[in-house]
Amino acid sequence: MQENKKINWPVCSNENLVLGNTESEIVIATLWTPTKKITDELDSNSFCVAGQLYSKEGINFIIRNILAKPSVRYLIVCGTELSGSGKVLVDFFKKGIDDDYLVIGNDFAKIHKEIPKEFLDLIRKNVKIENLVGIQDISEIKEKINNYKPINKPFSEPKIFPDAKKEETKIFPTDQSVFKIRGKYIGNVWLQILKKILKFGTENPTWYGGNVKELFNIAAVITDEDPTDSKMFPFMQVSKEDIEKYAANIMSGEKGDEVYTYGERLWNYKGINQVEDVIIPYLKKYPTDRAAIAMMFDLTNDHKAERAPCMTQVQATALGDELNLTAYFRSHAIFSGWVLNAFGLRTVQKHIADKLSKKMGTLTIFSNCSHIYDNEWQTAEGIVKKYGNKIKFEASDPRGYFMISVENKDIVVKHYTPKGEYIQEFCQNGIGENASVLMYRKLLLADAVSEISHAFDLGAELQKAEIAIKNNLKYIQDKELKL
Repeated sequence: MQENKKINWPVCSNENLVLGNTESEIVIATLWTPTKKITDELDSNSFCVAGQLYSKEGINFIIRNILAKPSVRYLIVCGTELSGSGKVLVDFFKKGIDDDYLVIGNDFAKIHKEIPKEFLDLIRKNVKIENLVGIQDISEIKEKINNYKPINKPFSEPKIFPDAKKEETKIFPTDQSVFKIRGKYIGNVWLQILKKILKFGTENPTWYGGNVKELFNIAAVITDEDPTDSKMFPFMQVSKEDIEKYAANIMSGEKGDEVYTYGERLWNYKGINQVEDVIIPYLKKYPTDRAAIAMMFDLTNDHKAERAPCMTQVQATALGDELNLTAYFRSHAIFSGWVLNAFGLRTVQKHIADKLSKKMGTLTIFSNCSHIYDNEWQTAEGIVKKYGNKIKFEASDPRGYFMISVENKDIVVKHYTPKGEYIQEFCQNGIGENASVLMYRKLLLADAVSEISHAFDLGAELQKAEIAIKNNLKYIQDKELKL
């Protein structure tokens, strides 16, 4: 801990904050509402600093900034709530933390252990929080500011605490482009994405200051998620309530005071309902065509805008009795945004599928720049460390399965579709040198396998079959060889 009266303040996220009068005792957190939407309507002398709060992790930086400037005595929390960050901030001040530094009543909100509990109690005791979560009405915010009576006394000396400890991670080599991650549910796909970014991602500076770890061109495929009954996992950083709220938001054309929302761009883009008036009618008329597209990025304005949509395009395609959906993100905050984005898109997909009397097929989310911000690394690494080795890989391959047998001295591999329909047969003499290697090369040339876990299993079985032939043993697929 450092005590210094000449602190360069704000000590955290200063590049993202709007500074007012540093002598003011009032701080404003605007959640997902752009800060200037609020502050442009306020007298700059009426507040000390204001900024957005997208994630629960960001609460730590509000706490650090206030402890570094203990003349702050009043915190107004207002604006649109999309990720539960406002509720957690209010809960911290009202309820405190447990022994694991989790905000009480919130499983996914951890306070940095580098800040001693005595100082967390100090800020909770001496700073009043005003809960205006969900409110953007300037008159109501002004009323709270005008009614505040300054205390004119800091609650302690300014204090700075060590940064949250980050484990040094080695970046493993990879080609840095195009990663396919497939799974039944949004939660387990998200966990695999985190693992890949933390292992293979390069560290780069951001436009807003700080750093990210990022990978390019991640194609995430979700096959079985039911948006009406979300599959929850203990490591997910959102609750069912968060998911339901976000899904309702993306299904609405109302944007309120936001610069944009994905819902507004989908349902009311320049007066056009791209879902009901474009995608659905188009697929009814041309079910096999590929132009059922909704655009989220406005080329005439968004390049110049303060905030521009990260999701730029959504495409619906009909394939037989299934409706598939693909979304493209030019930039994607994986830790704080991806899960809610995925549930929201799955909700949109179900709506379109129902209107076309089709089943939901795959949801593919293509993220060009997939990144995790440096203030999220520690939590993400903890999740991967605890749950990463428990990832269940796909038991089935969308390209089918294989029946392996030994006939005379040959390794025979019969290929079937996932539904059990025969496709083709491969044969390799097992007596010759490297018989199993020659067989898997045939399978590779035939593009018969798509899942890495399936390829590993297949390779082991082919090696067993070769050993059985050369040693006159009985081979049975998926059974141990008896010597």
